Amino acid sequence: MSAGRRSTAARGFVPLFDGHVCSLGYDMLDWYEAYCCHGPGDVQGEPLDFDDEVRDLIVECYRLDPVTGRRLYSEVVYSRPKGRSKSETAGVVTVGEGYGPVRFDGWDANGQPVGRPVRSPLIKCLATEESQAGNTFENAAFIAGAWGPDEHPEIYGGTGGVRRAESATAVYIPGGGEIRACTAGSASKDGGKETFVVPDESHLYVLRELRQMYATVMRNLPKRRLAEPWAMQTSTAYRPGEGSVFEETLTAWRKKTLGPEVHVDHREATGPVRIRDRAHTLRQLRELYGPAMDPATGWMDPEDVYKVMLDPRKCPDDATAARYYLNRPMSTQDAWIAKDVHEAQTRPRPARDGHPAEDPAPWVVQPGEAITLGFDGSLNDDTTVLRGCRMSDGYLFRIGAWPKPDGAAGIGWVVPRSDVLAEIDLAFARYDVVRGYFDPHEWRSDIDALADRHGESRVIAWETRRDLAMHAALDRLHAGLRTGEIWHDSDPLAAEHYGNAYVRRKGSARLVRKETPSSDRKIDSVVGDALAYEARADALAEGWGAKKDRRVIVLS
Repeated sequence: MSAGRRSTAARGFVPLFDGHVCSLGYDMLDWYEAYCCHGPGDVQGEPLDFDDEVRDLIVECYRLDPVTGRRLYSEVVYSRPKGRSKSETAGVVTVGEGYGPVRFDGWDANGQPVGRPVRSPLIKCLATEESQAGNTFENAAFIAGAWGPDEHPEIYGGTGGVRRAESATAVYIPGGGEIRACTAGSASKDGGKETFVVPDESHLYVLRELRQMYATVMRNLPKRRLAEPWAMQTSTAYRPGEGSVFEETLTAWRKKTLGPEVHVDHREATGPVRIRDRAHTLRQLRELYGPAMDPATGWMDPEDVYKVMLDPRKCPDDATAARYYLNRPMSTQDAWIAKDVHEAQTRPRPARDGHPAEDPAPWVVQPGEAITLGFDGSLNDDTTVLRGCRMSDGYLFRIGAWPKPDGAAGIGWVVPRSDVLAEIDLAFARYDVVRGYFDPHEWRSDIDALADRHGESRVIAWETRRDLAMHAALDRLHAGLRTGEIWHDSDPLAAEHYGNAYVRRKGSARLVRKETPSSDRKIDSVVGDALAYEARADALAEGWGAKKDRRVIVLS
């Protein structure tokens, strides 16, 4: 759609069909198909044939406010398994950002947005030192510098900087502007006024200099507000605990702490990960890869991918196979419990006042039901959690959690002690608390006061520093989850904590730890669940349900 067709009258978007959204993406799809091609590979130079998934992504990338015409997103995150042409797609978008009508320039007579090119674009394709220029830049350099000047001189004529796409480091756009391959060193050496950035394969950005590279260019983006700059982050699943840029991104997305200006398009295999179950895994692959594994038009064979997943030289463990080919962020053998095992035991969270349950009984813990409590407290660093465990079936659920806020809000923060104690008192009033195990570290006087109010047989100081006792409690929780004997709520904080938990061995004891002692990735919900479930097990062993427990219990 040419800029000459735009209307000077002030108006807004008029949808033309059901599901039609205000986006320049529809026109850009036509532009890509007219002026771009496949990059290096088996189909190099051939016409593009976007599948529906990618088409939907492009439309979303260029979503506009239907009144003002401004871009909705300053960052789009595109996460798919290995081989799904993420880098090629990002390379095509990169070319469009350099040469195509990608910014709003008014409405046409039909109420449709009209685009114009970015004036003097500065585009950076970020890459690790190991991968040098990176696949995204190589695709862009081939289209704009090697293929384009001959095939479409009206668009790419005069492009400079490219002799061979494989060795190029910059593409100079006629009329001003450039596309650069950018590594950590070069990113830190200039002030930058980027209009578009591609952090490609951001699960690899684990080193400090790579994380700083990402942070530097993302801080530069607001400098050119009129250009409406944005970033397209692409990645395959991260390895939990490495602290990569993509791990931080997806964790924030799952916690719903990303702003509306960030759009995340993440797809991973659903259901449990059972790599050795051939039929099950092949079904997951076909579902996840979609058109890429279509028998008629796809370019990937699920059987070939499955062979790679089973080859220990290429995928040394199931977690590696799941990360790359099922796009599931899974820890390796040092994880305390596999992510899919914990997920498989999830049931909806219990109802609380003003927060209806996601699903009716039996997974809602009703007032008056018999439960146990597990409390792991801190003062100003770790998350303080109060977890419950239903006596009848071992269902674990969140009662309260007080995490340290991220960023500047966490500076000088202390746990709201009065709020925590009030929530504990409320739990005793709401439920029939058979007993609670409370780690006394930094809370001993408060636990003594709670015992005075609610009874020494129901408020019990339980030292988590006792390695053998803690090993037994953790082992009981681990076995219950693994065998399916117990269930837990869908609390996202607890799921995050379980994903952060690693094995710590001390003599014969199998304990739990963070990936590093200084890590800010918490595991407190695991400890809280272990205490609550241990309290239930002890109560059952001492005859709960057969007779009323009136004894005072003292743990040394």
